[in-house]
Formats: sequence, structure tokens, C-alpha cells
Amino acid sequence: MRHGYASFLLAHCLRRLNGERTLAAVYHLLSGKKSAQTMQDCKWFQLAPFFGTWKDVTMDRLEEAALVLVRKQRAAPVHDRTYILTEKGRHWLDEQAASFPRYVNGWRYHEVEPLFWQRLSLIGQTLSNLSHGQRFIPICRDERTLLWVKQYLLGKGSRQTLARALYDELIRLLAAVSEEAATVFALRLTSARRIGWTAEQIAAWLQKDVLYVQFQFRNALHYMMAEAEAGRAPVMAELMAGLAPVQLTQSAQKTYEWLQKGKTIDEIAALRRLKKSTIEDHVVELAANVPDFSIDPFVAAERAAAIQAAARALGTRKLKRIREALGGIASYFEIRLVLAKEVGRWMN
Repeated sequence: MRHGYASFLLAHCLRRLNGERTLAAVYHLLSGKKSAQTMQDCKWFQLAPFFGTWKDVTMDRLEEAALVLVRKQRAAPVHDRTYILTEKGRHWLDEQAASFPRYVNGWRYHEVEPLFWQRLSLIGQTLSNLSHGQRFIPICRDERTLLWVKQYLLGKGSRQTLARALYDELIRLLAAVSEEAATVFALRLTSARRIGWTAEQIAAWLQKDVLYVQFQFRNALHYMMAEAEAGRAPVMAELMAGLAPVQLTQSAQKTYEWLQKGKTIDEIAALRRLKKSTIEDHVVELAANVPDFSIDPFVAAERAAAIQAAARALGTRKLKRIREALGGIASYFEIRLVLAKEVGRWMN
């Protein structure tokens, strides 16, 4: 994809959102905003893989991408900053299936990805230079990473054995992703013989969109991290040590601890000096992310079933429409909670 990967990403989001959210929702999702609404949208609309994967996205860039889609009749505006894909747009998106980063998992890895890459790239550079008996300037200057890599290497046995194990594992892992993703990843690595290229340099060489190159790189990196967590990549698993992904915001975690002590929402709000609505946001976040979290204390089983039925019948995630269909018997909090738990069941 030479140009327009932003339009491709936006089109994918628009297909999922189906006119129920504005471009602002896409912006918050891609930039990784940890608000209750954005985190719920990620799961409700099955867009969690893209959460936090384009941190420097701007509204101007998204609006430009939307205008491109409209101009090419791939999307149509429905109201202010809200768009839906046209039939032509859906067909075009299907044709671009090869460009879809199937292993990207921003929801799980967007926060720990930078440190994992720093460790991997620095260890690769270090082992390569040591094998050639060369002094070098570390490609990474982060003090935490420098210290971690030094301690890691001191704790290993033969450097040659580690170098061979790392090389073999990388070759095996890269063979599982697309040739282009593997090429991009390999070009980013620094060795004794060459300095790793930037995304811009790779894009110019491949004649591709820079954003496309960034997602191909992330696709390969997230695949390695997933294989490490699954126990199928022992060297990568060692590099993941201490980088366990965090699924809850820090504030929600604190609320969870109080709930486990038997406190009610009102009591927690008073104890933490927060609004009741903020604590309710935390409870919704818990329902979506903690598999064994029960919503029974917050919404009756019959009402939960009615909410589920209404959402499915209407085919929508719009809270107002669901509440109106139920005659107003359910609160917005109850509706959000049920929807979050339902999506959490298949996401976790």
C-alpha cells in the first residue's frame, strides 16, 4: 500500500462502529486514551487490537483520511464527524485484507511494546558486536533497559549459545508472519555490520506508506510477544520478564480492591473522594476485563437478560436507544455494565 494506510485503518474502524461513534472516538481509541468510554468502545465494537497503536494520530489526519474515503465513495457522512462505510467501501476493505495486521494486539501490548523492543534490539546489537570483537555505542540509551540487558547477559552462560538461540528463534518467528512484515522487522535491527533503519527509511526503500511500515513492524513484534506468553518462544519469554501487560487502569484497580473488601459503590466514592459516576466507570471496566467479576450485585439477573435481548434485537450499542426500548426501567450504568460483561466473556 503506497499511500493511504490511514484511510484503510479508519475504514476498518468505521465498519465496526457502523455510524454509532464520531471520529473523536476513533482518535481516542488509536491514541490509547484510557477513559471509561474509550475502553468500553474497544471491546463493544471489537476494536481492541488497535487500542493505542497510533499514538501520534491527530484529528486532522483522521479528517483527511475520512475525506479521502468520501471522495472515493467508500464512506458517507451521516452527521457531524460521523461516517459509515458504503458498499463500495466494504468491498474495497475486503480487497485490502492482505494489509490487515492480523497479529497486532494493542489492547494487550501497547504499553509494554517499547520496552520489549528496546531489550530485543539492544541484546541483538550487543551479541552481534561481541561475536565480532567490536566496541560499539548502544542503540538504546534508556538506563532501565541498559541495566536490564547487562544483568541479563551476565546471568547467561555462553554468549555464542545465546546468540544462536536468539537467531534461530527470530528466524522461526519471522517465518510465521508475512514476508513484508519480516523484512521490515529485520531492517529495524542493528548489528555489528549495519545500523537499523527508521520506519521512514524503510518506507522510502519499499515505496510504502510510513504508517503501513509501522504497523507491519508492530505486527511482527506483537506476534513475538504473544508467542512468548504462550510458552512457544523461550528467548522472547525471557525478554518479556517483568513486562506483564496491565489490563486495568490504576484507579480501577484501587476500586476493585475496595469492592473485594465488601464496600459498596457509594462507600468507595466517599472513601476515595471521587464522584459516584467515576466509581461506576471503574465497575464497568472491571466487568469488561476481569473474567470472574460478577455483575450480580449491581444489576438483577432478569433485568440483565432484558438488556441483552434489547441490544441484540436492535443491533446497537447506543445506550439511549436500548434504554428507550426498555421503557426506561434500566439505568445507563446497568446497560453499560451488562454490555461490558457480555463483550468481556469473549474477549478474555
